[in-house]
Amino acid sequence: GYRYALLAAVCLTTFGVPPETRGADFFTLQTRSMRLVYYAPQHAYIVPHLARSFENALTFHKRLFDYTPSEDVLVFLQDYDDYGYAGATGIPRNYMILGIEPYEYTYETSPTNERFNWVTTHELTHIVATDMAAPTDRVFRSLFQGKVLPVSEDPLSMFYSYLTTPRKYSPRWYHEGIAVFMETWMSGGIGRAINGFDEMTFRTMVRDSNFFYDFVGLESEGTTIDFQIGANSYLYGTRFVSYLGKEYGPGKVIEWFARSDTSDAYFASHFERVFGRDLDDEWSRWIRFEREWQRANLDSL
Repeated sequence: GYRYALLAAVCLTTFGVPPETRGADFFTLQTRSMRLVYYAPQHAYIVPHLARSFENALTFHKRLFDYTPSEDVLVFLQDYDDYGYAGATGIPRNYMILGIEPYEYTYETSPTNERFNWVTTHELTHIVATDMAAPTDRVFRSLFQGKVLPVSEDPLSMFYSYLTTPRKYSPRWYHEGIAVFMETWMSGGIGRAINGFDEMTFRTMVRDSNFFYDFVGLESEGTTIDFQIGANSYLYGTRFVSYLGKEYGPGKVIEWFARSDTSDAYFASHFERVFGRDLDDEWSRWIRFEREWQRANLDSL
């Protein structure tokens, strides 16, 4: 049922449904930059607030990253699960899914000023980081008539996909790190980048002399050993990006994640261009900083 609803939502928006009309048990709302699809009239009360949160967040992203969207974002609002969640992608279309359910905090903490403001900020960062295009990206998007979605039946499609959206093929810690950084920035400092849970995690790692992954090991092993599968991408990515902001300033961080006319397609090559240092070396510097910082905190305690 869940996948059917997503497919139906995509079909409705692909073939066009007039704004705020009902068809096939779905409702749609068109704003300047978003087409919202939802299926229950009981959800209508949250639609105006969601639309405002979305447009406010996108306006900020467009100004900060000098970003011009290639298309509207399709947003699907649903209530199929016990707990809320969200996800976003920029290929083959700009798409976001939002769960209206309350979030589950048993094994995680997500401080926010307001949930829909927070989640639209976070998820739109993923779309911005993927959809932003340099001239070469736009050439290949024109050649292939859009952003190519890789399919397992045709491995070569990944190569074509990289040509149209190269930053999509960056590690998850890269994408989650900047998304959490932005969610915290745009919520006035209330977010996971300034979070007691993350601080406690790394302080405990230092106290127990635990192993810190490098950025390659994090993707090969570190994202699978965690019982939540993927939480380490948020922890390491957020901490590393926040460290860069502290050491070099937020402007450099934004420059690294932006896909401009003069940027490198590969995220690690562009890191060296922006910061003048090898990514692996800077990651090691961050680990040394983290150990010294947390050891000082432990000593003071």
